[in-house]
Amino acid sequence: MIDSGANWVAMGRIKGAFGVRGEARVAPCFLPVARILPDTAPMRELSSDWLLTQTRWELGKAAPPEVQVTVRSGRRHGDDLLVTLENWEVREQIQTLAGMAIWLPVDQLPDPGAGRHYWFRLLGCRVVAMPDPEMEASDGSATCPPEEAGPGLPNAGAGLEREIGVVSELLGTGSNDVLVVTQPDGEERLLPVIRDVILAVDEAGKTIRVRLMPGL
Repeated sequence: MIDSGANWVAMGRIKGAFGVRGEARVAPCFLPVARILPDTAPMRELSSDWLLTQTRWELGKAAPPEVQVTVRSGRRHGDDLLVTLENWEVREQIQTLAGMAIWLPVDQLPDPGAGRHYWFRLLGCRVVAMPDPEMEASDGSATCPPEEAGPGLPNAGAGLEREIGVVSELLGTGSNDVLVVTQPDGEERLLPVIRDVILAVDEAGKTIRVRLMPGL
Protein backbone atom coordinates (compact mmCIF):
# COMPACT_ATOMS: atom_id res chain seq x y z
CA MET A 1 0.00 0.00 0.00
CA ILE A 2 1.38 3.38 -1.00
CA ASP A 3 0.80 6.22 1.45
CA SER A 4 0.29 9.56 -0.22
CA GLY A 5 -0.47 13.00 1.12
CA ALA A 6 -0.98 16.40 -0.41
CA ASN A 7 2.71 16.99 -1.11
CA TRP A 8 4.58 13.71 -0.63
CA VAL A 9 4.39 10.18 -1.99
CA ALA A 10 6.13 7.12 -0.53
CA MET A 11 8.34 5.28 -3.02
CA GLY A 12 9.82 2.65 -0.72
CA ARG A 13 10.92 1.68 2.77
CA ILE A 14 14.31 1.20 4.42
CA LYS A 15 14.49 -2.41 5.66
CA GLY A 16 17.81 -1.98 7.46
CA ALA A 17 21.53 -2.52 7.01
CA PHE A 18 22.84 -5.13 4.57
CA GLY A 19 26.21 -6.86 4.79
CA VAL A 20 29.38 -5.18 5.98
CA ARG A 21 29.97 -2.72 3.14
CA GLY A 22 27.77 0.07 4.50
CA GLU A 23 24.75 -0.64 2.32
CA ALA A 24 21.09 -0.13 3.19
CA ARG A 25 18.45 -2.55 1.99
CA VAL A 26 15.38 -0.92 0.47
CA ALA A 27 11.97 -2.38 -0.39
CA PRO A 28 10.78 -0.21 -3.31
CA CYS A 29 7.17 0.68 -4.03
CA PHE A 30 5.72 0.88 -7.50
CA LEU A 31 3.36 3.64 -8.59
CA PRO A 32 0.76 2.09 -10.91
CA VAL A 33 -0.44 4.20 -13.84
CA ALA A 34 -4.01 4.03 -15.17
CA ARG A 35 -3.99 4.26 -18.97
CA ILE A 36 -7.17 5.53 -20.60
CA LEU A 37 -5.94 5.80 -24.17
CA PRO A 38 -5.19 2.25 -25.41
CA ASP A 39 -3.27 3.41 -28.48
CA THR A 40 -0.55 5.17 -26.48
CA ALA A 41 2.77 3.58 -25.57
CA PRO A 42 2.25 1.81 -22.23
CA MET A 43 3.61 3.15 -18.98
CA ARG A 44 2.16 0.73 -16.49
CA GLU A 45 4.07 1.88 -13.42
CA LEU A 46 6.84 4.07 -12.11
CA SER A 47 9.43 1.52 -11.04
CA SER A 48 12.48 1.26 -8.82
CA ASP A 49 14.70 2.11 -11.79
CA TRP A 50 13.41 5.68 -11.59
CA LEU A 51 13.85 5.74 -7.81
CA LEU A 52 17.57 5.02 -8.24
CA THR A 53 17.92 8.10 -10.46
CA GLN A 54 16.88 10.32 -7.51
CA THR A 55 19.96 11.22 -5.48
CA ARG A 56 18.16 13.06 -2.67
CA TRP A 57 15.75 11.05 -0.52
CA GLU A 58 13.58 12.26 2.35
CA LEU A 59 13.02 9.66 5.08
CA GLY A 60 10.45 9.40 7.84
CA LYS A 61 7.82 7.20 9.41
CA ALA A 62 5.20 9.51 7.94
CA ALA A 63 5.01 12.67 5.88
CA PRO A 64 6.39 15.24 6.19
CA PRO A 65 9.76 13.42 6.37
CA GLU A 66 12.34 14.15 9.05
CA VAL A 67 15.69 12.96 7.63
CA GLN A 68 17.34 13.94 4.33
CA VAL A 69 19.96 11.63 2.79
CA THR A 70 22.06 11.64 -0.37
CA VAL A 71 22.24 8.42 -2.41
CA ARG A 72 25.79 7.73 -3.62
CA SER A 73 25.08 4.48 -5.49
CA GLY A 74 22.45 1.80 -5.82
CA ARG A 75 21.87 -1.60 -7.35
CA ARG A 76 19.21 -4.26 -7.59
CA HIS A 77 19.20 -7.23 -5.24
CA GLY A 78 16.31 -9.52 -6.08
CA ASP A 79 13.12 -7.56 -5.45
CA ASP A 80 14.99 -5.09 -3.23
CA LEU A 81 17.55 -2.36 -3.77
CA LEU A 82 20.92 -1.98 -2.08
CA VAL A 83 22.07 1.62 -1.72
CA THR A 84 24.97 3.47 -0.15
CA LEU A 85 24.09 6.73 1.57
CA GLU A 86 26.51 9.58 2.06
CA ASN A 87 27.60 9.88 5.72
CA TRP A 88 25.66 6.71 6.64
CA GLU A 89 28.37 4.06 6.31
CA VAL A 90 28.25 2.38 9.74
CA ARG A 91 25.95 -0.63 10.02
CA GLU A 92 24.55 0.38 13.41
CA GLN A 93 23.92 3.89 12.10
CA ILE A 94 22.05 2.60 9.03
CA GLN A 95 19.96 0.32 11.22
CA THR A 96 18.43 3.38 12.91
CA LEU A 97 16.75 4.17 9.57
CA ALA A 98 14.93 0.82 9.45
CA GLY A 99 11.21 1.17 8.95
CA MET A 100 11.39 4.70 7.55
CA ALA A 101 9.58 5.38 4.28
CA ILE A 102 11.28 7.05 1.34
CA TRP A 103 9.30 10.19 0.54
CA LEU A 104 9.57 12.20 -2.63
CA PRO A 105 7.71 15.42 -3.51
CA VAL A 106 4.65 14.73 -5.65
CA ASP A 107 5.66 17.49 -8.08
CA GLN A 108 8.96 15.66 -8.64
CA LEU A 109 7.25 12.65 -10.24
CA PRO A 110 7.58 12.43 -14.02
CA ASP A 111 4.50 13.22 -16.09
CA PRO A 112 2.94 9.85 -17.01
CA GLY A 113 1.77 11.30 -20.34
CA ALA A 114 -1.49 12.10 -22.07
CA GLY A 115 -4.37 9.84 -21.09
CA ARG A 116 -2.44 8.38 -18.13
CA HIS A 117 -2.86 9.03 -14.42
CA TYR A 118 -1.11 7.75 -11.31
CA TRP A 119 -3.50 5.57 -9.35
CA PHE A 120 -3.00 7.49 -6.11
CA ARG A 121 -4.16 10.70 -7.82
CA LEU A 122 -7.50 9.06 -8.70
CA LEU A 123 -8.25 7.80 -5.19
CA GLY A 124 -10.90 9.95 -3.51
CA CYS A 125 -12.13 11.47 -6.78
CA ARG A 126 -15.85 12.09 -7.19
CA VAL A 127 -17.35 10.09 -10.05
CA VAL A 128 -20.21 11.71 -11.94
CA ALA A 129 -22.14 10.23 -14.85
CA MET A 130 -22.85 12.30 -17.93
CA PRO A 131 -26.01 11.88 -20.02
CA ASP A 132 -25.94 9.46 -22.93
CA PRO A 133 -25.76 11.58 -26.13
CA GLU A 134 -27.91 9.09 -28.03
CA MET A 135 -30.68 9.39 -25.43
CA GLU A 136 -30.39 13.18 -25.57
CA ALA A 137 -30.72 13.14 -29.35
CA SER A 138 -33.79 10.91 -29.14
CA ASP A 139 -35.66 13.23 -26.75
CA GLY A 140 -34.67 16.39 -28.60
CA SER A 141 -32.35 17.79 -25.92
CA ALA A 142 -29.60 20.07 -27.14
CA THR A 143 -25.91 19.42 -26.55
CA CYS A 144 -23.21 22.00 -25.99
CA PRO A 145 -20.71 22.67 -28.79
CA PRO A 146 -17.47 20.69 -28.28
CA GLU A 147 -15.48 23.82 -27.53
CA GLU A 148 -17.86 24.62 -24.64
CA ALA A 149 -18.36 21.12 -23.29
CA GLY A 150 -14.74 20.02 -23.54
CA PRO A 151 -13.28 17.04 -25.42
CA GLY A 152 -15.68 14.10 -25.36
CA LEU A 153 -18.02 15.76 -22.87
CA PRO A 154 -21.54 16.10 -24.28
CA ASN A 155 -23.54 18.79 -22.52
CA ALA A 156 -21.29 19.10 -19.48
CA GLY A 157 -23.72 21.24 -17.52
CA ALA A 158 -23.60 20.55 -13.79
CA GLY A 159 -27.37 20.08 -13.68
CA LEU A 160 -27.17 17.08 -15.99
CA GLU A 161 -24.52 15.25 -14.00
CA ARG A 162 -25.49 12.34 -11.77
CA GLU A 163 -23.36 11.60 -8.70
CA ILE A 164 -22.16 7.98 -8.70
CA GLY A 165 -19.78 7.89 -5.75
CA VAL A 166 -16.11 8.15 -4.81
CA VAL A 167 -13.11 6.14 -6.08
CA SER A 168 -12.03 3.94 -3.16
CA GLU A 169 -9.70 1.53 -4.95
CA LEU A 170 -8.22 0.60 -8.34
CA LEU A 171 -7.75 -2.90 -9.69
CA GLY A 172 -5.31 -3.98 -12.38
CA THR A 173 -6.38 -6.46 -15.02
CA GLY A 174 -4.68 -7.83 -18.11
CA SER A 175 -6.55 -5.58 -20.52
CA ASN A 176 -7.48 -2.46 -18.57
CA ASP A 177 -7.61 -1.05 -15.05
CA VAL A 178 -10.86 -0.86 -13.07
CA LEU A 179 -12.16 1.89 -10.80
CA VAL A 180 -13.86 0.66 -7.63
CA VAL A 181 -16.45 3.34 -6.87
CA THR A 182 -18.12 3.38 -3.46
CA GLN A 183 -21.68 4.66 -3.87
CA PRO A 184 -23.55 6.75 -1.27
CA ASP A 185 -25.42 3.62 -0.12
CA GLY A 186 -22.13 1.84 0.55
CA GLU A 187 -22.41 -0.49 -2.43
CA GLU A 188 -19.48 -0.76 -4.85
CA ARG A 189 -19.63 -0.24 -8.61
CA LEU A 190 -16.84 -1.34 -10.96
CA LEU A 191 -16.02 0.92 -13.90
CA PRO A 192 -13.42 -0.07 -16.53
CA VAL A 193 -10.77 2.54 -17.27
CA ILE A 194 -11.39 2.71 -21.02
CA ARG A 195 -12.00 5.59 -23.38
CA ASP A 196 -15.68 4.73 -23.93
CA VAL A 197 -16.38 5.04 -20.20
CA ILE A 198 -13.90 7.60 -18.82
CA LEU A 199 -14.75 10.91 -20.48
CA ALA A 200 -12.60 13.30 -18.47
CA VAL A 201 -10.32 13.30 -15.43
CA ASP A 202 -9.89 16.52 -13.46
CA GLU A 203 -7.11 15.74 -10.98
CA ALA A 204 -7.08 19.25 -9.53
CA GLY A 205 -10.85 19.23 -9.02
CA LYS A 206 -10.82 15.56 -7.88
CA THR A 207 -13.60 14.71 -10.35
CA ILE A 208 -13.95 11.95 -12.95
CA ARG A 209 -16.73 12.21 -15.52
CA VAL A 210 -17.95 8.96 -17.00
CA ARG A 211 -20.52 7.60 -19.41
CA LEU A 212 -22.31 4.54 -18.07
CA MET A 213 -22.49 1.88 -20.76
CA PRO A 214 -25.20 -0.82 -20.63
CA GLY A 215 -24.41 -3.27 -17.84
CA LEU A 216 -22.45 -0.79 -15.74
